[in-house]
Amino acid sequence: MKNFTMKRVLAGVLCAAGVIASALTTASACTTIYAGANLTQENTRFIARSEDYGSDMNKLWFVSEAGAYSGTYRGCPEYGPFTYELSHPSYRFTYFKNDNVYNGVCPECGEENAQHASYTEFGTNEKGVSVSATETLYGNEKVTEADPYRDAEWAEANKSERIGIEETDIPTIILAGASSAREGVKLLLDIYENYGCVAASGVFVCDKDEVWYVENCSGTQYVAIKLNNNMIFLEPNMAVIGRVNLDDENVIASKDLIAVAKKAGTFVGDEAKNIIDFRASYARISEKMDQRMIDGLNYLNATYKYDSDALVADNTKFTISNLDASDKLVALYTNIKADRKLDKDDVFGYYKLSSIGKASNQEIEIFQLFKDRPVETATVGWVGVGNMSYNVFVPYYPMLIDGMYKGYQVSTASAKFTTEKPDTFCTYGTSWAQDAEGNWQRVSGFKAYPSNWKDSYYFTFEGLGGYIANADKITGKPLKAEAKACVADQLAALQQELYKDFVTTDQLAKADDARALTTENGKTMAEKAHKLGAELVEYITKDEALQPSVFTDAKEGAYYVDAVNWAVDKKVTSGKTETTFAPNDSCTRAQAVTFLWRAAGSPEPTASEMTFTDVKADSYYDKAVLWAVENKITSGMSDTLFAPDATCSRSQIVTFLYRMQNSPESKAENPFTDVKADAYYANAVLWAVENGVTTGASATTFDPAGDCTRGQIVTFLYRCLSK
Repeated sequence: MKNFTMKRVLAGVLCAAGVIASALTTASACTTIYAGANLTQENTRFIARSEDYGSDMNKLWFVSEAGAYSGTYRGCPEYGPFTYELSHPSYRFTYFKNDNVYNGVCPECGEENAQHASYTEFGTNEKGVSVSATETLYGNEKVTEADPYRDAEWAEANKSERIGIEETDIPTIILAGASSAREGVKLLLDIYENYGCVAASGVFVCDKDEVWYVENCSGTQYVAIKLNNNMIFLEPNMAVIGRVNLDDENVIASKDLIAVAKKAGTFVGDEAKNIIDFRASYARISEKMDQRMIDGLNYLNATYKYDSDALVADNTKFTISNLDASDKLVALYTNIKADRKLDKDDVFGYYKLSSIGKASNQEIEIFQLFKDRPVETATVGWVGVGNMSYNVFVPYYPMLIDGMYKGYQVSTASAKFTTEKPDTFCTYGTSWAQDAEGNWQRVSGFKAYPSNWKDSYYFTFEGLGGYIANADKITGKPLKAEAKACVADQLAALQQELYKDFVTTDQLAKADDARALTTENGKTMAEKAHKLGAELVEYITKDEALQPSVFTDAKEGAYYVDAVNWAVDKKVTSGKTETTFAPNDSCTRAQAVTFLWRAAGSPEPTASEMTFTDVKADSYYDKAVLWAVENKITSGMSDTLFAPDATCSRSQIVTFLYRMQNSPESKAENPFTDVKADAYYANAVLWAVENGVTTGASATTFDPAGDCTRGQIVTFLYRCLSK
């Protein structure tokens, strides 16, 4: 998904602290999975993608009738705009978009009575062509310097009136103009050649016969591959096309792909053999592997025990290639092997993994492709909205459906971000605020829903998942475990009902009007889901669904009470006694690493030999220390001493957390006089302040040597790990 420009992010409302922007959370968390037909129980292909932005605006779902677009297509002015001459009036297609109907203003650019689509992400047209886009990728700086993105800044510098395509325009253009997957791919690649693009992305273009996947990581260069039925891959905002022979008939690449990489000094491959490692040559490669990739691989195969280091060291474990060990051309493949044939529930379950299913999810679309059916029923769509852990997927035939359920099309005002808890229904998130000096910083606050939010299918499920995820921040108390389980169980039961409710191809064949039947069927299933979603929202917002504070010394209103409740709910700690947490007691180093270990899910450490003489094998913290050492969170006080009973200092805990996040770079300026630039904890402190983990002991001091209390440590953990 798109990483929004600051201009886009900063369209907000005023508050006491400054301007508050309405966009919430990070955008770079969309997640894709592809499974070939030979790897699935129904012998069908699955193409699935989630959008993860945590939007404050409603999402709508429509059918774009044939001819709705013709002549000059104009993209959103926020990005240039992009313009394109359509070769014929548009085909009929389905599409999901941001709500820019309610007040007649595009939420991206602010244009009144906007005629352009706003953030279209997927759809299927009357010819059976489906597109799934806005899976944002990132090119490395050297290659984007050699082949810059064709954005407004580039156009101004190069005195060009031609702007590249933005990823949100890709579905509309292809669905409007392509009569086959191959034609759609050619259309997209022609645009990349002649217009370029505003940003890097991964795009699926498919029909019942072919599935194409396209990656671009610079302004005009790309690789398109035709996928087969014997492969599976995952793509969480990271390029996955690896080492490929470009002479393969199933590969289409820009003619200058190798030349541009050589110009940038990033080329990895064999030019003489027309071989390139696209990911290594073009993509931005992190020293840390995305947790979604790790969790996804381990989910697909129980024999996998991958961690970040293993996948960074050898990306052939997940990348796509068409070369064997001797560089002989073979069929496209990945080294990913599922330990079972996948079914729908496996695909849906992938999106319920803790690193993927979260409050910032907006929607997920799944295309299930049946090769041996007529085109009208060959594509089955499955759509869910909101937190993937708390929703259902409603099926439909995109080429037969004539009208959408009314709840999909209820227009609403945007949710309003505020630092003060509103009296109306709200969820919780983070946003950007501008302080008195004009500096932008993240703040936490509430998302107040519009008055008619329950009428919106999207807001109902977005509210359900968002409230469950952040009930403790909204009410001061987390939801009871049994309340969460009740919601999950009822949604799971409904999902099974929808499987049975979905009209079959036999029923359609016997129907007098197949379009009327499938349209009514889709509306009925969506209405049933909407009704249950609303009932579950009512259930979880009652006081009896909330867990009372178990500790007499963690009173409501204390800065640490939300953190303590979260820590208990996540089994990070059970307190000092059954009734006391002791928030003001000092926390030992042993307790600190144990909290971190439990927050990570208490993973079994790989090593079994303890190097520290002061950590006994039968201690409650021995596994936590082993885990912390092998994950480079701590190296102890010396080669042989860990000092488990020593009080954990403020500098030590932020350093532990910083390393747990793989030591990300921070661009924040140091506001503290007692944090020297060469201190081992300097970068950790800057990162902690930048990410809202701590604000310091005062405006100018951090107190690095100060003792860290139990209340402070769980608060640091909560602020870091609960987002």
